[in-house]
Amino acid sequence: MANVTAYLPGYLYSVEITMLMAGIIIAVSSFDDLVVDLLYWTGRLFGVARTRDLPDVEVLEQLTERPIAIMVPCWKEHDVIFSMLSSNSRLLRYRQAHYFVGVYLNDPQTQDEIRKAQSLYPNIHMVLVPRDGPTSKADCLNQIVSDIFMFEAEQSIQFAGVVMHDSEDLIHPLELKLFNKLVDLYDFVQLPVYSFSRPVLSLIGGIYMDEFAEMHTKDLEVRQRISGVIPCAGVSACFSREAMLHLVDQNQGEAFRVASFTEDYDIAFRVSELGFKSAFIAYPAKYAIDIDIDTGNPGILHRQLPIATREFFPSGLESAYRQRARWLLGIVFQGTEEIGWKGKFGTKYFLARDRKGVITSPAVMLAYFAMANLILFEVFRWYFDPDEQLSYTLLTSDWAKTLFWVTFCFLIWRLLNRMIFTGMIYNLRHALMSAPRLIVGNFVNFFATWRAVRIYTSHRISGRALVWDKTSHSYPIQMGELELPASNNELSGGASVS
Repeated sequence: MANVTAYLPGYLYSVEITMLMAGIIIAVSSFDDLVVDLLYWTGRLFGVARTRDLPDVEVLEQLTERPIAIMVPCWKEHDVIFSMLSSNSRLLRYRQAHYFVGVYLNDPQTQDEIRKAQSLYPNIHMVLVPRDGPTSKADCLNQIVSDIFMFEAEQSIQFAGVVMHDSEDLIHPLELKLFNKLVDLYDFVQLPVYSFSRPVLSLIGGIYMDEFAEMHTKDLEVRQRISGVIPCAGVSACFSREAMLHLVDQNQGEAFRVASFTEDYDIAFRVSELGFKSAFIAYPAKYAIDIDIDTGNPGILHRQLPIATREFFPSGLESAYRQRARWLLGIVFQGTEEIGWKGKFGTKYFLARDRKGVITSPAVMLAYFAMANLILFEVFRWYFDPDEQLSYTLLTSDWAKTLFWVTFCFLIWRLLNRMIFTGMIYNLRHALMSAPRLIVGNFVNFFATWRAVRIYTSHRISGRALVWDKTSHSYPIQMGELELPASNNELSGGASVS
């Protein structure tokens, strides 16, 4: 015991330094979050953050429909693509929608599922990527864009807009009605994206509920007001035909940068650089489609919520951190290389927010590690050092105590905001569960950061190309499971989610 005690003062001092370093990083990051929170809430209080003046749903329903193309890139999506295409084809209140579904030559199972959907719906078009996959999602999208313009030439039509979606998306029935109006006002529009409701004890799946509820209610609204650059989420995103043509012309015939891991994030900045108008629109509708967490069945949610796409996000640890690692690779590492620090101050500020996770995630883990050590140290002192001969050197100082209380208050504020935004989109049970899920999310983000740094470092050293590291998907609706009422005012038919 004497030998152990001899090393304790030095070890304790290093733990104190670790705790204080982590505390400073967390405090700075929390202050940054507080700025965005205050901008949002003051905007709501003084009416700055109100929704743009747009016509009522009834007016949207009466507008003349123009052709709109929906891009759906696929790689081994045979488990979900038929259900996605068939359910959305039935549910969308838009007759002029055309699905262009990209699939690789070496993915015959997905091709078969697309052909099954084509036999039922003539507005579904299969786009064969003339390469074996996976290459990159951007490569698949570029082939889809090319086929869209070829289709225009062959059919002598013009699409009013080009919409991005994934093979796991359940599209809001009124989405294209809204895009049909917005595409006249903006060249790029991002609508909210939310997770389907998950069981209350699904901690990892629930993280996405909390994060997207807050991000697509608060952060994107503030970002729009401060920077004017709206990041594309890759789904529920619409580009005007003119913007897509300019993107193709500016990038040697390819709208999306093939090397990018987050082609959606990248393209939004390029739209802004070209001088096109972008907008994030949270347009309220009287209903949404969600999962009843008690039965697991899809149904109509009778609540006023923004028109938004719903989808299942990963519920397993490995799938979640692999997906987030891909986001970090594209946004932080490739984004820093390709985008740099362009734009006005507001844009640079949000670029810093996008990239700070590679610093804050390890800092949070260091804080957890230091806290665990300090708890063990207190237990040791209780049993083996009642005279308190071992004592803290740094943590008893006034500034360290102030730092502790500041970070503690920031934590309470963060939890309160997270619960509010989760409650806005879901319910009280999930709002309360967002607190423990915040801790789980910190671990998932740390694993994602570790993986992203490792992959990017290996890529830079070896020169090996980064390939499409896709996420496995699931879909909530099988053929014929859910039918919407005939009109927006007739919501008594169909399943209901309370």
